[in-house]
Amino acid sequence: MNQPESNDRRLDGWKAIAAYFRRDRTTVMRWARERSLPVHRLPGGKQGSVFAYEHELKAWAGQLEQSDLAEDLPALPDDAPPSPASPAGEPIRFPPAVPEAPGKRTRPLFVALGAVFVIAALLTITVTLSDGLGPAQSPVERAAALPSDPAIADDYVAARDLWARRTPADLRRAITLYEKVITADPDFAPAYAGLAEAWLIYREYGAATESRAYSAAKSAVEQALSLDGQLAAAHRANGFIQYWWSYDAQRSVDSFRRALELDPRDGLTHFWYANVLSDLGQDAAAQRAYDTAQLLLPGTPAIAVERACAHWQAGRDRRAVMELNQLKAQYPDDATIRNCLAWAHISRGDIKAYAREYRALASLRAVPEMQRLSRALDAAIARDPATAHKVLVADARREFAEGERKTRMTPAFHASCMGDRETLVALLQQASMLGERWYSATLNRRIARKWRSDAEIIRLLNKVMVATPDVDLS
Repeated sequence: MNQPESNDRRLDGWKAIAAYFRRDRTTVMRWARERSLPVHRLPGGKQGSVFAYEHELKAWAGQLEQSDLAEDLPALPDDAPPSPASPAGEPIRFPPAVPEAPGKRTRPLFVALGAVFVIAALLTITVTLSDGLGPAQSPVERAAALPSDPAIADDYVAARDLWARRTPADLRRAITLYEKVITADPDFAPAYAGLAEAWLIYREYGAATESRAYSAAKSAVEQALSLDGQLAAAHRANGFIQYWWSYDAQRSVDSFRRALELDPRDGLTHFWYANVLSDLGQDAAAQRAYDTAQLLLPGTPAIAVERACAHWQAGRDRRAVMELNQLKAQYPDDATIRNCLAWAHISRGDIKAYAREYRALASLRAVPEMQRLSRALDAAIARDPATAHKVLVADARREFAEGERKTRMTPAFHASCMGDRETLVALLQQASMLGERWYSATLNRRIARKWRSDAEIIRLLNKVMVATPDVDLS
């Protein structure tokens, strides 16, 4: 069997393609994105399962020799030694027969040949796995990865930009673009992580119910992790879902830690982890995480908003309300600011101020159920402000029955803030009987502080309160 010409060789994986040009993987991946480097993707392969033919690479380099981009390309002399081809592209050569030494037992030929085939197969599997599962990418490479097709890459970048704007219309468009990218490149894991993040933020700013948004986000995260278990963004989104929807604080903390192990300089991970730490009552750790997030993502309004809300969670109510009102004047269309202010007002028993902020929140998000509740609350306040909170409790019970809410923690907090002991005790009894676990140190501490002399409420509260998970405070 004749040895194939070097320019007919197939190079499997980014590492082999980079070696051909004597450049690093990042450079040739950029050439594929920006300069149409002829790289092929294996059908059905995982992210990174690519190959190229030497004759196509040589022709591509020749076309750019006279262009203004030539300085970015290495010289490829005709007498350059060929780069190694994949085992799949090379013929298997057997050594010439060697006479057996006297006294040495000869193995049957089929056994020897079988050993050669086994070794060749193992080599092929090793190379395929190392490239299919990817030569190890740095966190920056993973975070900055783009689909190889330029048009798909453009849609992906546009989706990221729209997501960052955080308006309902932009978030809807981002979701549409992410779904388009996934349809065109179903093995591109970052698109699934991005889709999950878009749904998670859309539930705060747009017309999406909790169950719809979290269900879509969870499905996308699971797909992202199945494609790339080393993708920090997927672990980050998973931690968000585990805390705010699944009410599993320890697993959430573990997911955020994993995301930070994979990419310790990801500002969004530090930011979302700070929000969790704040709700868990770990104020000092949360403030450090917010500091890191601001250093990595300077000038991000969302961080300023959540940090102001964190002041309320830590008991610095006056400072929180002052900063949130300042932010509201600066960003009047930010729904999260209104939501944080509503919580701060009802914690002081001010149901009218709560209703005012909730009315604005319902208008900004345009969720029909929220707008209906806002009207009902306004009508209840007009009748009797002291009992108007029962409208909120009744709506929370409806959400619980429909799967939109998983614990009675929030309506119990509302009843506590308004001094409604009867409703609070009833909700605590139901929660205890059903085995609910209330994770928010912010709400639990405020209820406990208000009713510290009421033995029955404290006993019931202790049954549903969850201990702080194992949080790294270093």
